[in-house]
Amino acid sequence: MTDGNAGGHWPGTDERSVVEDMIRNKHSKNWEECRAFVKQHVYVKAKNNILTSHQDVIIQEVMVKIVRYLPGFRFHCSLKTWLNLIIEHYIIDVHRNLHNEGRFLVPLGDSSNENDRESDASIRNQAWSAENVFMVNEELRNAIVALLEYANSHSNPTRDQLIISMVIFDGHSYAEAAKAAGCSAPVVGYVVREAQRYAREKMEHKP
Repeated sequence: MTDGNAGGHWPGTDERSVVEDMIRNKHSKNWEECRAFVKQHVYVKAKNNILTSHQDVIIQEVMVKIVRYLPGFRFHCSLKTWLNLIIEHYIIDVHRNLHNEGRFLVPLGDSSNENDRESDASIRNQAWSAENVFMVNEELRNAIVALLEYANSHSNPTRDQLIISMVIFDGHSYAEAAKAAGCSAPVVGYVVREAQRYAREKMEHKP
């Protein structure tokens, strides 16, 4: 088996071999690596607006999507970018569903609304009710368009596109994106939060 990981972090340089191996062998070690990647990036992307209990469910649901849609992956972008887009969109979708249900999303470490939280089972049953209405590829395209539309509508589109690409699409840290974009980490955080908010609103009002 070729794991494509020689000389670098998963999935390494030979992404086609990794994808082919995952499609061919459901017990491939690459699936373990994939889940570890998803887990890491869900925790990073959802830590400020999704409860911990939801994050664990997001990881499972994202993995289900990857299993379903990986055979249709055509390498129009890197595998990591594709995975990050699925993660980002799913988090946006969960946030939208919870918002529509009138739930308050409490950042990690804030226990002020602890008594108002419902059981995990109830949350899971209700939060995912609309998930299967959409095809993931269409939703991903809509999310990408919204995020880039945000960048292009502001005074520094080149910088904002770079920040969105590095943080949201490729999973880099705020510090890494700040260094590449020539700005501060708080500026990166602001751009990311506002782009996500813009995308959520666009998705909520999409006909």
